[in-house]
Amino acid sequence: MFVSELNMVSFRNHRRLFVDLEPKMYRIIGPNGTGKTNFLEAIYLAMTGRSFKTASLKEVIAFGEESAFVAATVVMDDFARDMEITVKKDKRRFLRDHNPVKNTSAYGRGMGVVLFEPGHLQMVQGAPSRRRAFIDDMLRMLSPAYDDAYTSYYHVLYQRNVVLRNLRDMDLLDVYDRSLANYAAVILRERLKFLKRMAASVSTYYEAIAGEGEGLELRYKASFPVVLDGELETAFYESLKARRETDRERGRTSIGPHLDDLSFLLNGEEAKKFASTGQIRSIVLAMKCMEIDRIGEQLGEAPVVLLDDVMSELDEKRRRMLLSMIRGQCFITAAEPMEALEEAAEAIDLIELKKSADDLREEDLW
Repeated sequence: MFVSELNMVSFRNHRRLFVDLEPKMYRIIGPNGTGKTNFLEAIYLAMTGRSFKTASLKEVIAFGEESAFVAATVVMDDFARDMEITVKKDKRRFLRDHNPVKNTSAYGRGMGVVLFEPGHLQMVQGAPSRRRAFIDDMLRMLSPAYDDAYTSYYHVLYQRNVVLRNLRDMDLLDVYDRSLANYAAVILRERLKFLKRMAASVSTYYEAIAGEGEGLELRYKASFPVVLDGELETAFYESLKARRETDRERGRTSIGPHLDDLSFLLNGEEAKKFASTGQIRSIVLAMKCMEIDRIGEQLGEAPVVLLDDVMSELDEKRRRMLLSMIRGQCFITAAEPMEALEEAAEAIDLIELKKSADDLREEDLW
């Protein structure tokens, strides 16, 4: 899978930009402020319909403009897919192969893209939401059923919390509890199944990267007692029911997949509390290598990889390990020149691209 064309107009600080691409490794170069991370964001947005920098897409609109446009041609299974997004201040339009798509789930379905940015280095020691996001983002990309359950779960969760805060009747709350339990069961089953499958792979990668005899273990930490005999839905419903009064006092739902966590153990000890900086980076790198592998296995072809200024955070050994894992197209930004990157990756000079784009006619960009 690779992006063969990328086109953007009024996207953040890129007034207009167009580039033809090949299935190879690229390093994005240019002075600070030229929009190297924005270039990666445009690729990610064009492929998934989501930004990794903001939840509000209107923020991608260049200052003083009314709309932003991003388009990419993505080659997958030897077929070219045309992906287009137009963002206005009050609405968005998604087109896949020139056909309107109503939501990001349908828009980005089947697209394989792996992002590695500095915030991911906080996966081990950061908030539980970072670890949940890692699992959820991957599963949403790989499984339409999971994506549907995830979206529905958060929709019902919002409605339940509104009922709790407004102290409405308990009959309505029971309806939401049963619905929430249904979606929660799907999410929990898929998360647990996925963790079981990926645990051995992550442990193997960690050992290869760290080069030490430490055992890495992944452990799921549910916010309520998990029953693994097929009765997850009933167990979660009963747990919700038992906590209704507590939840009404707090005005929010106090258990569920939205509060669960993932724990990393090194030789049985919590890595979050005891691991060194080198060990933590090895864990994160092992997780990203597993992600590249897993998505490639599911899709039958290597995903597009986006590395945003993470190389400087890794030592030479870990840099080479990461680069060796990349089989397909990759885009890399770096704050400083690196010999290994200059040898392995072709340069995309944003200053030169901007100059070339300025010479194109407006209709050539849309």
